[in-house]
Amino acid sequence: MSSVQRNPWLICAHHAVHSAMFPTAIFPLFWTRDIGMSVATMMSVQAFFSLSIALFEFPSGYIADRLGHRRALVLASGAIVVGWALYALARGLWSVLAAELVLGVGFSLVSGADAGLLYDSLREQGKEHEFARWYGRMRSAAQISSGAAALLAGFLYARWSRLPFVLELACWVVALGIALRLGETRRAPARVDDHLGRMRAIVRDALLRRPDLRAVMLLSVVFALAAYLPTWLMALYATEAGADVAWIGPMWAVASFTTAIGAMVSEGAGRRLGMTGTLLACLALVAAGYLGLALSHHALGFVFYFLLTFMRGLHMPLLHHEEQRLAPDDDRASCVSLRSFLFRAAFVLLGPVVGLGVDRHGHRPVLWVAGALMVALTLVSIGLFRAAARSSAQVDRA
Repeated sequence: MSSVQRNPWLICAHHAVHSAMFPTAIFPLFWTRDIGMSVATMMSVQAFFSLSIALFEFPSGYIADRLGHRRALVLASGAIVVGWALYALARGLWSVLAAELVLGVGFSLVSGADAGLLYDSLREQGKEHEFARWYGRMRSAAQISSGAAALLAGFLYARWSRLPFVLELACWVVALGIALRLGETRRAPARVDDHLGRMRAIVRDALLRRPDLRAVMLLSVVFALAAYLPTWLMALYATEAGADVAWIGPMWAVASFTTAIGAMVSEGAGRRLGMTGTLLACLALVAAGYLGLALSHHALGFVFYFLLTFMRGLHMPLLHHEEQRLAPDDDRASCVSLRSFLFRAAFVLLGPVVGLGVDRHGHRPVLWVAGALMVALTLVSIGLFRAAARSSAQVDRA
C-alpha cells in the first residue's frame, strides 16, 4: 500500500490521538482554582487563544498550500508539543497566555492541512466522492477519543492537577510520529511570485466573488459558533445547578460521543433529507438546545447542551465536503483556514461579552440572548446558502 493510500487511515489516527484532550474537561476548574481566574478572565483567555489562532490562521493555511500539507502537519505537531509542555509548567496568567499563544500557532497550522491532505489523497485515488464519509470517520474518531479522555480527566486532575497536561504532551509526541509517516500527494504547489497579492486574491474571491463558497463558509462559522459558545460555561452551569463535580468528566465525554454520533450519521442524513433538510434539522437543534438550557433549573439541565454537540457533528462532514469541492485546488487549505479565521474572530468578539454577562447576570439570561442571536444568524445563513445554490444551478443550466 502506497503512503498516499495509507493517508486516510493515518489522518484519522492523527486526529484521534490529538483529540484525546485530557485537559479540556477540567480547564474551567484548573483556571479558576489553580490559576485564580474569574469567569470573565477565563472567557478572555479563550478569546486570546482564538485570537492567537486567528492571527496565524489564514497565513498558516497559505503556508500549508505552498509547503505541502504533510509538512504543515509535522510542523504543527512539533509546535503543539512545545505548547503543552509550557502549560504543564504554567503557574500564573502570563504563563498560561504564553502556552495558549504557542498552541494557537500549532493548531492554526493543523487547520486546513489535515482536511486538504485527506481530500487530495482521496482524489489521487479516484475516491473524491468518499470525502464526506472519511471526514465523518475522522471527526467520529476524534470525538470518541476526546470523550474517553474526558472520562479520565476528573480522576487525573484529582490525583495531580498537572497530570492531564503531562498526558496531553505524551499524546502529541505520538501525533508527531504519525505525522512523520504521512505521505505527500503529487499535487504540485503553484508557482507564486507575489504571495501577498495571492493571499488578497484568495480572500477577495472567497468572500466577495464566490457567493457559493461564501455561503458555505458563513454557515459553517455560525453552526460552529452556536456549538462552541456554551462549551466553556457548561462545567460551571452544571455545578451551580447542583450537579456533582464528578459529573463533569462524564458530561464532557457524552458531549464528545454525541458529536461523534452526529458525524457518523451525517452522510446518511444528507442522502435522506438533502442538504437543505439537514441544515433545517441543525437549526431546530440549535433552537431547542439553547431554549432548554435557558429554561432549565434542574441539575440535569445540561443535557440540552448535547443537542448542540450532536448538531456540531451532523453539519460538519456535509458542509466541509461542499467547502472542499468549491475551493480552488491550489488554495484549499487557505480557504479552510480563512473560514476558521472568521470563526475565531467572531469568538474573540463574542466570548468576553458572554463571560462578562454571566458574571453580572448569570447563565440563563445570557443563554436566552445568545440562543436568539444564533437562531437569527442561522436563518440568514441558510437563506444565503439556498440563494447561492439556486444561482449556481441557473448558471449551470445556462
